[in-house]
Amino acid sequence: MNENLICQCCGMPLNEEELFSREADGSVNKDYCKWCYADGKFAYESKESLLDFLVANMPDPEGRPDDERRAMYDGWLSQLKHWKQA
Repeated sequence: MNENLICQCCGMPLNEEELFSREADGSVNKDYCKWCYADGKFAYESKESLLDFLVANMPDPEGRPDDERRAMYDGWLSQLKHWKQA
Protein backbone atom coordinates (compact mmCIF):
# COMPACT_ATOMS: atom_id res chain seq x y z
CA MET A 1 0.00 0.00 0.00
CA ASN A 2 1.61 3.26 -1.15
CA GLU A 3 -0.89 5.67 0.36
CA ASN A 4 -0.06 7.49 3.59
CA LEU A 5 -3.56 7.47 5.00
CA ILE A 6 -4.57 8.42 8.51
CA CYS A 7 -7.93 8.24 10.22
CA GLN A 8 -9.59 11.62 9.78
CA CYS A 9 -11.19 11.27 13.21
CA CYS A 10 -8.38 10.09 15.54
CA GLY A 11 -5.22 10.42 13.41
CA MET A 12 -4.19 6.76 13.58
CA PRO A 13 -2.11 5.58 10.58
CA LEU A 14 -4.14 3.38 8.24
CA ASN A 15 -1.29 1.31 6.89
CA GLU A 16 -3.22 -1.98 6.68
CA GLU A 17 -6.48 -2.54 4.83
CA GLU A 18 -8.10 -4.34 7.76
CA LEU A 19 -7.94 -1.05 9.72
CA PHE A 20 -10.27 0.75 7.28
CA SER A 21 -13.82 1.47 8.37
CA ARG A 22 -16.89 0.13 6.63
CA GLU A 23 -20.13 1.74 5.61
CA ALA A 24 -23.50 0.24 6.54
CA ASP A 25 -23.59 -1.54 3.15
CA GLY A 26 -20.15 -3.13 3.84
CA SER A 27 -18.19 -0.92 1.44
CA VAL A 28 -14.76 0.29 2.55
CA ASN A 29 -14.28 3.85 3.77
CA LYS A 30 -10.59 4.83 3.71
CA ASP A 31 -11.15 8.09 5.60
CA TYR A 32 -11.61 6.48 9.03
CA CYS A 33 -10.35 3.60 11.13
CA LYS A 34 -12.67 0.77 12.12
CA TRP A 35 -12.73 1.98 15.74
CA CYS A 36 -13.90 5.53 14.97
CA TYR A 37 -16.42 4.71 12.25
CA ALA A 38 -18.28 1.46 11.66
CA ASP A 39 -21.48 0.52 9.85
CA GLY A 40 -21.98 4.14 8.80
CA LYS A 41 -21.80 5.54 12.33
CA PHE A 42 -19.16 7.40 14.33
CA ALA A 43 -18.09 5.98 17.70
CA TYR A 44 -17.45 9.43 19.17
CA GLU A 45 -20.33 11.89 19.28
CA SER A 46 -18.02 14.81 20.02
CA LYS A 47 -14.36 15.72 19.96
CA GLU A 48 -14.58 16.02 23.76
CA SER A 49 -15.58 12.35 24.07
CA LEU A 50 -12.61 11.32 21.92
CA LEU A 51 -10.31 13.57 23.96
CA ASP A 52 -11.59 11.92 27.15
CA PHE A 53 -10.78 8.50 25.68
CA LEU A 54 -7.31 9.53 24.52
CA VAL A 55 -6.32 11.12 27.83
CA ALA A 56 -7.56 8.07 29.75
CA ASN A 57 -6.04 5.41 27.48
CA MET A 58 -2.98 6.70 25.62
CA PRO A 59 0.26 6.23 27.54
CA ASP A 60 2.56 9.22 27.88
CA PRO A 61 6.18 8.24 28.47
CA GLU A 62 7.02 11.88 29.23
CA GLY A 63 4.55 12.02 32.12
CA ARG A 64 2.79 15.22 31.03
CA PRO A 65 -0.25 16.29 33.06
CA ASP A 66 -3.68 15.42 31.66
CA ASP A 67 -4.60 19.02 30.77
CA GLU A 68 -1.39 19.43 28.75
CA ARG A 69 -1.99 16.14 26.94
CA ARG A 70 -5.61 17.09 26.24
CA ALA A 71 -4.48 20.38 24.68
CA MET A 72 -1.87 18.54 22.58
CA TYR A 73 -4.42 15.98 21.31
CA ASP A 74 -6.96 18.73 20.66
CA GLY A 75 -4.43 20.54 18.48
CA TRP A 76 -3.85 17.38 16.41
CA LEU A 77 -7.51 16.43 16.13
CA SER A 78 -8.52 19.94 15.08
CA GLN A 79 -6.48 19.49 11.89
CA LEU A 80 -8.41 16.37 10.80
CA LYS A 81 -11.26 16.47 8.29
CA HIS A 82 -13.93 15.10 10.63
CA TRP A 83 -13.39 17.75 13.30
CA LYS A 84 -12.98 20.59 10.80
CA GLN A 85 -16.46 19.74 9.51
CA ALA A 86 -18.03 19.50 12.98
